[in-house]
Amino acid sequence: MHTSEKPLNLSPRLYLLDGSGYIYRAFYGIRDLATAGGMPTNAVFGFTKMLLSLLQENAPDYLAVVFDRPREETFRRDIYPPYKANRDAVPEDLALQLPYIRRILAALRIPALEANGFEADDVIATLARRHAAEGIEVTVVTGDKDLMQIVGEGISLLDTMKDRRSGPREVLDRFGVPPEQVADVLGLAGDTSDNIPGVPGIGEKTAAELVRRFGSLEGVLEWKSLVNGKKRRDSLQAYAEQARLSKRLATVRYDVPLEVPLADLQRQTPNLPELVALLRELEFEALEIAFTPPPPGVVELYSDGSGRDSGPGGYGVILRHGEMEKELSGFEPVSTSQRMELLAAIRGLEALNNRRTVRVFSDSQYLVRGMSEWIDGWIRNDRLEIPGALANQDLWRQLAALSSRHEVTWEWVRGHAGHPFNERCDRLAKRAADEGIRAAAAIQTEEAETNEKANPVPPPSVDPAPLPVREDSEFDSEEDGQLRLC
Repeated sequence: MHTSEKPLNLSPRLYLLDGSGYIYRAFYGIRDLATAGGMPTNAVFGFTKMLLSLLQENAPDYLAVVFDRPREETFRRDIYPPYKANRDAVPEDLALQLPYIRRILAALRIPALEANGFEADDVIATLARRHAAEGIEVTVVTGDKDLMQIVGEGISLLDTMKDRRSGPREVLDRFGVPPEQVADVLGLAGDTSDNIPGVPGIGEKTAAELVRRFGSLEGVLEWKSLVNGKKRRDSLQAYAEQARLSKRLATVRYDVPLEVPLADLQRQTPNLPELVALLRELEFEALEIAFTPPPPGVVELYSDGSGRDSGPGGYGVILRHGEMEKELSGFEPVSTSQRMELLAAIRGLEALNNRRTVRVFSDSQYLVRGMSEWIDGWIRNDRLEIPGALANQDLWRQLAALSSRHEVTWEWVRGHAGHPFNERCDRLAKRAADEGIRAAAAIQTEEAETNEKANPVPPPSVDPAPLPVREDSEFDSEEDGQLRLC
């Protein structure tokens, strides 16, 4: 069994979030969400939830959300009026929600940045290069491929929707060229999403091949006589200036005159009264839990297990005390889903050094009802002690012993229903299980190669299939769950 905790920050970390990209993903990713009065809230809800996940899972030291100015007000529109002219106007349902997103950020005390005449990409590139040069680890949160050109020493991209981080290797895999040549490829191939024309007849793959061969867009144009295919050579000749213009449009700027001290981007404690009032106005009461610390003197313990019968399993735990928060996760190569639920709570309680008032939250009725209703009867009837009298007897014993050290209450939350901490624990558990499966498979491969000549008995295989979502069962009050669950 392996247990992991969130790593310590080795260097300060700045996260720059592409605000417009996040908003559109939220707007189109969640539909038909509105207040009782009919005001659409899907974009605000999705944006807030994605932002919450980013804060919880990455804990940046510094953070800013960067927004685009209206495209009519950017220098690119001045030099090429059709730039982004193919894009639709902001949907009315989304426009109504934009002020609320700004209010959410203000209540969270997260800076919202923009610069006259420039796009969000330019602001992000300027701040990223400036602070990476100061030794800050910069992560740009975006799904926009255009920003791959800024990846480099101290700067990476994070696509939270795909849980994918991109460094120089990933840029090379995506474009076929290193980050510093991405704009050359886009200059030749164009970009239909931004209405950048490029050179007719040259796609991204061909553009990458040409840039690799000749070193740059200018190199391609200079040595176009060596390019294969008369039609392609003629197109490079006829559209040379259009290619140069396209590269200029695709190239991000690093000279945005935006003087924002790093100290202004430091994470701050939210304005809770303002934030809670806004969440209630938007009817997002469930999100209050995520932003509101536990009552004084109380430790909140959220736990979840993920597994299948007699297969690999993972668990995830979140401990909250005041403003402090801790994550735990681990893997078992062979375990049932019920055992992983119990093990998650055990690992969380084991992490408490002193006697505490603890509120344990879980989506497992097996765990919650076992500890709050059934345990006293098991103790009276010696079912914790008589061998074989109780399924998972070893874990129930551990839970009973750990609980006696603290003042514990057990509370059930409905699983996979938008509860922010339950969903986080579920992700931690599944991630731990997946990592454990990969590690076990790697060990098996290594052992098989080492012992191949000895013809050893192969170890039990580890099924790498994705773990299914387990829907918990509900029980009548008189049941103890043993026959149905075990």
